[in-house]
Amino acid sequence: MTETITQPNASFPGIVSAKRYTAQSDSLAKPGIHHHIQGQLVLSLQGIVACEVAGSHWIVPPHCALWVPAGLAHQSRASANALGYFLFIDASVGALPQGCCTFSISAMLREMIIELCGGRANRSAASTELLSQLLLDELSAMPRINTHFPIPSDPRLQRMAEALISTPGDRKTIKQWSAIVGMSERTLARHLFEQTGMSFGKWRRQLHLMVALELLTEGCSVQQVAGDLGYEAVTSFITMFKQAFGTTPAKYASSRSMK
Repeated sequence: MTETITQPNASFPGIVSAKRYTAQSDSLAKPGIHHHIQGQLVLSLQGIVACEVAGSHWIVPPHCALWVPAGLAHQSRASANALGYFLFIDASVGALPQGCCTFSISAMLREMIIELCGGRANRSAASTELLSQLLLDELSAMPRINTHFPIPSDPRLQRMAEALISTPGDRKTIKQWSAIVGMSERTLARHLFEQTGMSFGKWRRQLHLMVALELLTEGCSVQQVAGDLGYEAVTSFITMFKQAFGTTPAKYASSRSMK
């Protein structure tokens, strides 16, 4: 059973409103499965927010935002230094995706969201509407990045996913996992692909990318992250990260801290 939560304490009435959050905000400090009657955008400025939604484990790195459509059950948790904004968008807005996705947020859009939440107190309704419409137009044009780890529907594979999430550096082969979950290697591979759209190697690699984003944001060195993920050679980790995000882990960490 999920709880329906309407957007509280709107800064402005209308189709778009924003609210600042920290790690101590109720929805993050006391996570529980719930859904909103509006669509919700979770913008991270500092720290990491992790969301369980749509059969996937999602990570929201700094200066990115997770879009959760209206009515979709989810729960979120945040790192101790988390800071950002919830943007609530009326379900009638049709320009945004029908499913979850993560946007890379520009500096201009970030400032517009901050302004909508706590900007000029005497802003007119007409000015607020213009700001909201421009914000929505900009949001729909933002590039998307892949920050989710799909969770299989099969209970045996779910336990496998949970084990990998808790120990991402685990290097068991698919043959070893097949013995643990009680199915043949071929059957495990087939079920995993049917339920996640990924091979075992790609699926585990996706988790490694999500964990890497989290650890790099927390200030861990590239060498430490590579070691925590079970890479014997740091260069192998760097290559994997660059293929996924188009930049090295060090440059990514530097860009996140400078924005």
